[in-house]
Amino acid sequence: MAVTTPPARRPESRPSGVHVVINGILVYGALAVLAGGVYSGLTWLTGALSGGQDPVAGLVAALAVGAVFHPARLRLQRAVDRLLRVERDPYRVADRLSRTLQESVDPAEGLATAAVLVRQALRADGVAVEAHGGTVRDGELGERPVETPLVWHGEPVGRLFSSGPAPSPDLLNVLARHLAELAHAVRLTADLRRSREHILTGREEERRRLRRDLHDGLGPTLASLAMTVDEARLRLERDPEAVEELLVRVRDQMGTAIVDVRDLVYGLRPPALNDLGLADALRSLADAPGPRVDVAPAGPLGDIPPAVEVAAYRIAQEALTNVRRHAQATTALVRVEVVRPGEEHAGPAVTGAELRLSVADDGIGLPERVRGGVGLLSMRERAAEAGGSCTIGPRPGGGTEVAARLPLGTETA
Repeated sequence: MAVTTPPARRPESRPSGVHVVINGILVYGALAVLAGGVYSGLTWLTGALSGGQDPVAGLVAALAVGAVFHPARLRLQRAVDRLLRVERDPYRVADRLSRTLQESVDPAEGLATAAVLVRQALRADGVAVEAHGGTVRDGELGERPVETPLVWHGEPVGRLFSSGPAPSPDLLNVLARHLAELAHAVRLTADLRRSREHILTGREEERRRLRRDLHDGLGPTLASLAMTVDEARLRLERDPEAVEELLVRVRDQMGTAIVDVRDLVYGLRPPALNDLGLADALRSLADAPGPRVDVAPAGPLGDIPPAVEVAAYRIAQEALTNVRRHAQATTALVRVEVVRPGEEHAGPAVTGAELRLSVADDGIGLPERVRGGVGLLSMRERAAEAGGSCTIGPRPGGGTEVAARLPLGTETA
């Protein structure tokens, strides 16, 4: 998110101290005129009705002024606040911030508008909201602005900076909570946009690969097969003995075409998943030469969505490839389990059913040249495409551990 400064659309550009003085002069000046008018009017009216000076008239007028003083002051204060665009009620400000989020087309645009509202509410010289690597600013910040963290469900999502008069702690806390919601929405929008870009990129790469395989592999094979059949048909009458050799060639080319088609199908979805299921397909990965690999499913996996199965299988395949090529390990352990809300299990709590996969080895860890490689990136992207996450790091006691969490969307059987 780029650093932006919202357009100026506020009359409170004068210094905050002068703003407060003008506010007080307008409120209490109007209140004095109103109180004086009510007192004088009632005194005159009571005297006129009694036909002279009545000692009770002053008392009645004073009681009337006292009765209307507080309601009148509140109404005058609200009117002046509206005139000067000042908001004293933190919950009214919070409501305006919420409506800003609902009405904005993009959360980043809503955050820029919210910066203007926050500055008006705090009567600050300037505010800045930092979220998701970018900052929106309204006004000019001083050299030592007040910093307030923006926290969403215990997770820091940004910071609020303000300069000027010391703000009310209650108002600042309310604004910070609602700004945290906006900052969280900005981050979610950016993550969603980035995930969509990854998915589109992966889809285009898959299409490009299929096109290349069809054009450079299966296409020429089928064309050669057709030419050989035509040649055999032409020789059938002139040289029948040569046809047998051509038919053998046709048979070989058909075998090549079958292999190409099988490779294309296997590239889309590993056949082991259809034939064996996820747990046994992972065991088939463990049979390759190299360190001993144990596969330990924690209970029955049930029916798993196909996209999650493929993502888990490919992550485990890439992780075991790294173990055999780089880890110098003697053993590796693949664990897979389905975790549902309310069940006792190790690790973080879940809000929905998810598949957890881990591949741990006792090797020396991944070399530096591998840590930023395509293999580790592909594991993270496959998990992200399935709506989950994948972490790769050192294993307690030595070695490396790959841990993936893939949401199942609905409860599995």
